[in-house]
Amino acid sequence: MTPWQAALFKEDEFFCSGVLVHPQWVLSAAHCLQNSYTVGLGLHSLEANQEPGSRMMEVLLSIQHPQYNNPFFANDLMLIKLKESVSESDTIRKISITSQCPTPGDSCLVSGWGLLENGEPVLPTLLQCTNVSVVSEKVCSEIYTSLYHHSMFCAGGGQDRRDSCNGDSGGPLVCNRSLQGLVSLGQAKCGQPGMPSVYTNLCKFTDWIQKTIQAI
Repeated sequence: MTPWQAALFKEDEFFCSGVLVHPQWVLSAAHCLQNSYTVGLGLHSLEANQEPGSRMMEVLLSIQHPQYNNPFFANDLMLIKLKESVSESDTIRKISITSQCPTPGDSCLVSGWGLLENGEPVLPTLLQCTNVSVVSEKVCSEIYTSLYHHSMFCAGGGQDRRDSCNGDSGGPLVCNRSLQGLVSLGQAKCGQPGMPSVYTNLCKFTDWIQKTIQAI
């Protein structure tokens, strides 16, 4: 159960995930920014028009991290302010952001409506989740070489082929019951052993997130 999961829709088409971190704020990947979108909360199926316990929320504004893409694809996060606060329920609940940086070997839960496997360009209608393990900074920086930045960390790449994939962007990676990362980028082919995916390292951004929420 991941009641903090958000779905971003542009003209009724699902395109990215997000995470409810405050009654009026959703966190997502900065590369998911659009001119306008709707945020679905409390959803399990993308097909159900009005799933019991779900809410479709209008967006007031989106704020990308000021250092996003500097360098390329670094600092990949944004805050989305909803037009109104949402009441917490069994199906909708915020999650706290960790202040601890990830520890290699930690088992974490990633969730989303992204592609299930390569060669199957069909998005699932039901929310999927799987466990992936955090990978050391050394391994992550060796695999992603010039792209790697301290705003990122890696998870996955195990022999079990569990991984996030296209369409999971902006979704939550939860470790030790708090929000550790957001799905950011990965290999062209998902689920390859020895090829972890990249997540935004939220422990580096707790100040920016808190200050932005308080200021606006």
